[in-house]
Amino acid sequence: MITNNKSVIGNVERELKSGFISVGENRLGWRRRYFARFRFEPRGWANPHVAIVGGSGGGKSNACKKIVVSLCAQGARVAILDPHGEYVGISGNIGAKVYDASRNGINIFDPDGMTEGEKASEVTGMMKRNFRLGEVQGYTLYKCIMYSYRKLSEEGKVPNIHNVLFAIKAFKKNSKSASEKTVLESLERRLALVASGAFEKSANMSEVMSGNSIFMLSRLHTPEAQSIYIEGFLRKIYSRMLLLEKSGKPNFYVVIDEAEKVGDNPIIGKIAAEGRKYGIGIIALSQRAKLMDRDLRANASALISFGIKEPEELNYVSNFISGGNENGRFIEIKRALRSVGRGTALVVGAGMRNPVIVRFDRFDGGFESAEFVVAESARGGIPALELGARIGNMEKSGIIERMVNSGAIKCHDIAAGIYQGRWYISDSHNSAEHDISVNIISKHLTALGVKNRIYNSSYGPDIVAFYGGRRIAIEYETGSKSIESSARMIESRSRDYFKTIVVTNDAVLGRYAGIGHPMSFCEFPDRLFGALAA
Repeated sequence: MITNNKSVIGNVERELKSGFISVGENRLGWRRRYFARFRFEPRGWANPHVAIVGGSGGGKSNACKKIVVSLCAQGARVAILDPHGEYVGISGNIGAKVYDASRNGINIFDPDGMTEGEKASEVTGMMKRNFRLGEVQGYTLYKCIMYSYRKLSEEGKVPNIHNVLFAIKAFKKNSKSASEKTVLESLERRLALVASGAFEKSANMSEVMSGNSIFMLSRLHTPEAQSIYIEGFLRKIYSRMLLLEKSGKPNFYVVIDEAEKVGDNPIIGKIAAEGRKYGIGIIALSQRAKLMDRDLRANASALISFGIKEPEELNYVSNFISGGNENGRFIEIKRALRSVGRGTALVVGAGMRNPVIVRFDRFDGGFESAEFVVAESARGGIPALELGARIGNMEKSGIIERMVNSGAIKCHDIAAGIYQGRWYISDSHNSAEHDISVNIISKHLTALGVKNRIYNSSYGPDIVAFYGGRRIAIEYETGSKSIESSARMIESRSRDYFKTIVVTNDAVLGRYAGIGHPMSFCEFPDRLFGALAA
C-alpha cells in the first residue's frame, strides 16, 4: 500500500497484543507504540465504510474532519450531511459547495426510475418509520400520494410535499365519516412538520457526486424533517449509484453525522452492502452504536470508538469489537474504552492487524469557502455595498459575478426610493425582484415595531403583519401573473385576513387599481402605517 503525508491523521499510542503472563497464562495487554503515525488509506480495504462512535465531546467530529480532508487530498469526493453546521468551516479546505438543506431540497416524490406505485409505497414506508404511522394511516397516505401523482401527471409534473398536503385537504373535505376525517387530520398535522422548501425540488445529484458538498441540516427544525431528508438523500445516491460503472476503489463518500437519526434503515443497508462495487462508502457518526444500522456495522472495515461511559453502550461496543473474551480481550477493550481521553479513540480494522489506541491530530486552520460567505451574507437579500463590505477582497476576485452567472445568487436593481440600488439574494424561491422585495418589506415592518412573519409560499401570503390585534396579509406582485389570478388570490385572502395590501413596482401598479389596497414599492415606506391602520 502506498502511503503519503496526506493520509497521516494521528499517532498510534498503544496496540493490543499477546505476550503478557498472568498466573501461567498468556494473555492480551496494551503495549506502547513509539513514533508510530496513524495513516488512513481505505483504498485497500474489503469495504470502504467507517463507523465512528462514542460519547458527546469525545472527538468524533474532529476525527471525521481529519478523515474527510485526508480523503479529499487523496482524490476522493465527499458529501457531508451536517446536522449542526460543524463542517461548514472546512468547506474552503476541500473546495466544497455548501447547500442549505431548507432551500436546496430532496423531493422524495421524484420517481428515480420507479413506477408511481412503487415510489408511493416507498415514501409511505419512509413516513411510517419516521412518524410511527399505523396501517390505516399508512394506507390513507398512500392513496393521497397516488391521487397527487395522477393529478400532476396530467401537467407533466411530479408532486411534492405541498401537493400531497393539498390532496389530504381535498380528501378531508370530502370525507364521509368522522373516523376517516380524524385519520386525515392526523396525517396533515404530521406532514406539516416537513412542509418546507427542503422537500419541493431536488438538488442536482450528478453535480453533488462529481464534487465535494456539505448539506446544512440545521435549518430543518424537527428531527423528523432531518431524518426524512437524510433518507431521501441516500435513496437518490443509491439510484444514481446503480447507473455508475463498477469500480475497485472507493472514490465517493457520504458522511452521516448523528446516524442514529435514521437508525436501522433499509437504504443504508443497501449502500453498505453494494456500495463497495461502485466505489461508494459511508462514514457514519453516532453517540449510540447500538442504534446505528446493523448492515453498516457489519460491513464497516473500520470502527473508531471514542470514550464511552454509559454502561449498556460500553458493553455493547466492547463485545462488538472483541467478538469474545479469549485471553481477556473483552476486558482489555472495555477498560480502554472507559479510560481513553478526549481526542483519543480505539481503532479496529482500518488496515491495522490488532486494535490500537490512536490520538487524532487536532484539526486546525479550517476556513469557509468564499462561495459560502457570499451565499450566507445574501440570505434574505443584501445591498451590493453591504455585501462588498462583508466579503472584502473576495469581491475583487469576481466571486459575486461568477455566482450570479452560475445562478447561485440572484440580483435585482431597485430604481428609486430609500432602498434604491442593486441587491443580491441567495435563497430565492421566486424571482429575485419578488423575494428581495418581500424580505425588505418584512425588515421594514420589524424596524417600525410591527410584528410580522414571512410565508412566501402556496400555504399563505407573502407576509402576515400583526397590527392593532388584526392579521393583515401583504402580497408583493411582480405583474407576471394574470390580473384575474391575482384578483382570485386576494379574494381568497379576505376570508382569513382583515385586509390584503398589495405592493408592486411602479411599472405595473396601474393594473392593480381597485384590487386590495395597492401601493408601489417606492411608496410603501411612507404609506405603510396608514394602510395598516385604515
